[in-house]
Amino acid sequence: MSRILMAFTENEQAIRRFLLRFSSNAQDIEDFTQETFLKAYAAERKSEIREPKAFLFQVAKNTALADIRSSKRKPTDALEDSGGVGIILDESQTSPEDWLEGRRKLALFAKAVAHLPPQCRKAFLLRRIDGLKYKQIANRMNISVSAVEKHVTLGLLKCIAYLREHGYKPSEFGVIEKYARKQSPEVKGARRDDRP
Repeated sequence: MSRILMAFTENEQAIRRFLLRFSSNAQDIEDFTQETFLKAYAAERKSEIREPKAFLFQVAKNTALADIRSSKRKPTDALEDSGGVGIILDESQTSPEDWLEGRRKLALFAKAVAHLPPQCRKAFLLRRIDGLKYKQIANRMNISVSAVEKHVTLGLLKCIAYLREHGYKPSEFGVIEKYARKQSPEVKGARRDDRP
C-alpha cells in the first residue's frame, strides 16, 4: 500500500489544522488538502518518500504559499463593486455532497492502484496518469510492448474488481465498458442504451 496514502489517512485532520495558518476559508482548506494529497501521491510514484508525514506537511505548506503568492498577483475587485453576490453564484457548480463523493472516489481509486503488483502499478500509472504510449512505457520499463499491454489491462481489471468490492460501478469512475464487461457478467447483458 502507498505510504503517502497511509500517512495522509492518518494525518488528514492535522494537515487541515496546519493549513488554517495560511487561510481561514474552509473551501481553501479543502482545496489545499486535496491538492496536497494529489501532489504527494504523484511524487511518490517518481521516487521513494522516506518521511511521508513530514513530506505531506511540506507539500501542504508549499501549496498554500503558492496560492497566496498567485492571489497577490491577481487584481481583484471588491464584491460590492462587481455587482453583488448574484453575479458570482454559479448554478452549475458541484454540490458539496457531489464534491465529497468525488473525494471518496479519488481516495478509493488511489487505494485500488496501491494494491496492484509493483510492475503492474507502474505500467498502469504511466499509461493512465502520465498518458505515455505503450512503446514508451516498454522502453522505460525495459519490457516488451505486449507485457505493457498485459500489465495495463490487468491493472484496470484489478482496479475494477476493487471498486466493485467497495460498492461502486466501474461506470462511476468513467471506466471503459469493454473492460468492465470482461469482469462482470451483468454488464455483458446490458443493452447499449442502458449504459451510462
